[in-house]
Amino acid sequence: MIRFFNYIFAALFIVLYQSAIHANNFAYLIVDGNSGRIMESHRADEIRPPASLTKKMTLYLIFEALRNGKITLQTRFHVSKLANSQEPSNLWVRVGETISVENIIYALVTRSANDMSVVAAEGLSGSIENFAILMNKKAQELGMTRTKFYNPTGLPNKKQITTARDMMTLARALYNNFPNEFKYFKAKKFLYNGKPVLNHNKMLNSFSGADGIKTGFTCASRFNISVSAQRIGIDGKPIRVFAVVLGGQTSFSRDKKAAELMEKAFKKLNATPRMQTVAATLPVAREMPDEIDDLIVNEKTIENIGHSTEASIIKTATAKQRKKTKKTKKPTPQKEVKTIQTSITKDPIDEILSTSARVNISDNLPAGWVKPKPLLKKS
Repeated sequence: MIRFFNYIFAALFIVLYQSAIHANNFAYLIVDGNSGRIMESHRADEIRPPASLTKKMTLYLIFEALRNGKITLQTRFHVSKLANSQEPSNLWVRVGETISVENIIYALVTRSANDMSVVAAEGLSGSIENFAILMNKKAQELGMTRTKFYNPTGLPNKKQITTARDMMTLARALYNNFPNEFKYFKAKKFLYNGKPVLNHNKMLNSFSGADGIKTGFTCASRFNISVSAQRIGIDGKPIRVFAVVLGGQTSFSRDKKAAELMEKAFKKLNATPRMQTVAATLPVAREMPDEIDDLIVNEKTIENIGHSTEASIIKTATAKQRKKTKKTKKPTPQKEVKTIQTSITKDPIDEILSTSARVNISDNLPAGWVKPKPLLKKS
């Protein structure tokens, strides 16, 4: 009898453990981008690993250097041995080569390239350590009171911490302080050396009106996202919503949670649905890689496994990738191809924003937009 109860207890423990492993542990914050009003929040001040959301600060400092005239988009930074040795995801530029600032920006936004984060850090400040000082100084200036940076990549470091609220502060600062550069976050892909580099952010295709900004993943943080979207309101004016969701067990559950929260916020703000230029079909979704697709070919595998298995797979895959890189013969140097970015095109809403015009929703909505449903008075 005792043995029987032991078996029951063991089985129950396994079931509960597996449930805990696969349970989402969300922290989130949803904000009206126009007024700054918090629409919904949960554990917004809870300390979390930022993962690649760290690169939002790396990009902030790049944009600031561009604005201050310290660099241009054509400025070229050298790739060091340290940069080349970073864990994936990477752009895999060889040691000693150079790359333009503009392509570094695209690589950070789309592939979330860790090697390019280090290239930027070294190019702007000389070292990762010096760059971390700049990151933390800027975080304090922006009011990110619970964030601490130690590297520009977001690769695992127990001391590197943030909160959903701080990541929201950074996202809104990027949008408000760098409105032109913020358009880089719309990039669904860009070409580097003739090869397409695709964006990890699937919400650019799956969520109506989404136009940025960054995803992230480590085994400790799980799946994080900071996302913005814009639609049009009942008064004909643009409405923007920002969301930060941390701790999804899978990229799908994370995106689903962000979409649900943003839809709810848009509904409260009386925004109309926006028609998609490209339908969010399965083939389109597959075209945009997950954060860990550079390591694991079959994305479905990672969606259904726990922390330990996932960590071991990533470790094995990373080792194989490095081994493969060492064995590969040195390729013939290629001339860097001019970046081709088709998704940063003129958006109809941009004209509204630039002129502060009011749209007559009865007859002159921009192409790709639909009329909002009239508000019904409650009886």
